[in-house]
Amino acid sequence: MMQILWRLTKPLKSKWLTRAMLILSLVMISLSWATMTVAQPQYTPDPNSPPPKEPTDSTGSRGGCAGDTETKLTVLAPQSHVGQTASTHPTFAWFVPDSQPYPILFQLYEYDANGNRQLIKTINLQSSPGIMTLSLPEEESGLSVGERYRWQVVMLCNPNSPSSALVAEAEIDVVEMSPALKMALAATTNPIERTELYASAGLWYNALGEVLNSEDGRTREFTRSLLENLVELENSEAVQNGSEQGKRLNQIIEVLR
Repeated sequence: MMQILWRLTKPLKSKWLTRAMLILSLVMISLSWATMTVAQPQYTPDPNSPPPKEPTDSTGSRGGCAGDTETKLTVLAPQSHVGQTASTHPTFAWFVPDSQPYPILFQLYEYDANGNRQLIKTINLQSSPGIMTLSLPEEESGLSVGERYRWQVVMLCNPNSPSSALVAEAEIDVVEMSPALKMALAATTNPIERTELYASAGLWYNALGEVLNSEDGRTREFTRSLLENLVELENSEAVQNGSEQGKRLNQIIEVLR
C-alpha cells in the first residue's frame, strides 16, 4: 500500500518542484530586470572646470521657426558650465521643435591665444523633428586634447532673411581620459554601463553620445535621466547667470516621456 501511495505522490512532488522552480526563475528574472531599469546614470561635472569663455544661450523667443510650440531649438549640453569630452571626434546633440524641415548650419569654432573665436568647420544639414546628432567624421582631423571649442547650431527659418535664424550654442572642453576610466570601459561593452561610467566621470558628451548612438531599448529612458541631471545643475546656477537652459531642457523632457 505504501509503495503504491509513493508511486502516486512522486509525480505530484515532481510537478510541484518543477512549478516552484519555474516561479522562482520568473521572480529572479523580474528582480534582475527591475534592477537594470532602476539604475540611472548620474552626471557629475568636474568642479574645477573653468566657466564658459562667452555667454551661451539660445536666441529667439519663439518655439522653433513656426513659433507654434513650447519647446525651442536647444543644444543638449551644459551652458552654466562647460561640458567635457574625452573624444577627439565627439557626438553633438540638439533638439529641433519643428516638424517642417529647415536648413541647418552646424558650426565649430576654436579659440585663439587672445580668446577670440575662429570658425574651423561648417556642415550643412537638413533639420528633422526631435533629437538630432552629429559625430565628427573619424576620417577627418579631430579636436585637440586640452583645448576648448564652441559649437553652434543655426536653423535658417528663412534663408533670405538671416535675422530670422535661430541659434543655439555651447562650449566643449576636450580632456584626457583617466587610466582608471579606460580600464573600466575596457571591461564592458554594455552601452548603459558605459554611459554610467562616462557620466560619473563628468564626461557629458561621451555619456550622451554613448546612449544616443546605442540600440538598447532603454535609450529614451536614459536620455531623459541624463537631461534631468543636467536640469538640476542648470537650475542651481540659474540665479547667478540667468540661464534658461534648465527650463528649455525640462520642456524637452516632457516631450520625451
